[in-house]
Parts: sequence; C-alpha cells; structure tokens
Amino acid sequence: MPKTTADRDARRDAKRAVKEAERAGKQARKLASSLPEPAKSRVKSVASAERRRIVIVKREADRVPYAARRAARRSSARLERVSVRYGTAGGRASSADASRTGGAAKSIERQRKQVKRPSNMAIVSGFRTLFSAITTPTDQERARKTAKERVRRMNRGD
Repeated sequence: MPKTTADRDARRDAKRAVKEAERAGKQARKLASSLPEPAKSRVKSVASAERRRIVIVKREADRVPYAARRAARRSSARLERVSVRYGTAGGRASSADASRTGGAAKSIERQRKQVKRPSNMAIVSGFRTLFSAITTPTDQERARKTAKERVRRMNRGD
C-alpha cells in the first residue's frame, strides 16, 4: 500500500511529539536531582514510568502514529504536571497549554531553574561575605593608614 502525504505527516508529528516527550523526561530527571528527598523520589518514579511509556510509544510511532502522538503528548503533560506539583511554582503551571504547544520541556526546565535559585543565591551571598571580609581593612590597619597620612601632612606643612 503506498504511503500518502497524510500518513507521512502523521508519522512526522508522532515522532516530533515523542522527541518532545523525551526532552520533557530528561528535564524531569534533572529537576528530580535538584529537589529535596521526599519530592525527589516521587518525581523520579514518575519520570521513570513515563520513560518506559515513551520507549513503547517510540516503537509504535511508525505503525499507529495518531495514537503514538496522543500518548507522547499525554506523557509530556504528566511530566509537566508532576514538575509543577513538586517544583516551586506553588502548584501553578508556567503556561497552561505548554504540553500542547511543545513547551513541556521548557516549562520543566523553568521549574528546575526556580528550584535551584535559592541555593545559588546562598552561594553568591557566602562568596560576597567572604570577599568583603578579605578586602575590608581591620581597625588596626585603618588606624595605621590614617596615622601615616597625618605624618605626611605634617611633613609637607599642610
């Protein structure tokens, strides 16, 4: 049976949806690694379950493209939902229809970056404190410097 353009388009769309679901899965696993323990295990378990589904869907993409596309998008949506639930957005999705527009991976990535932000801020704050402690002169050094300046002024006759 010859392949029509509609069949090719359907297979192409299915493969594109599978790729997007794989990207979302990868971002979900990265998100899990940056979460604290109770949420980490839950996100990891959902990500591994969806990974298995995506592998099955990937095999079926050529044979039943419409069902494969639907299943891949469903997996993306599940991964996005779990990232919103355990990320820092407080249960709100960054974009309501991200999984339909192919942005589930981006949405999960935003969640991951949001989760990492407080720890990054703590690190930067620690470095700033350390740097200011090193570069700020002590009271003795400041007193020595002002004494030297007074002696120089007296010698110049100011």
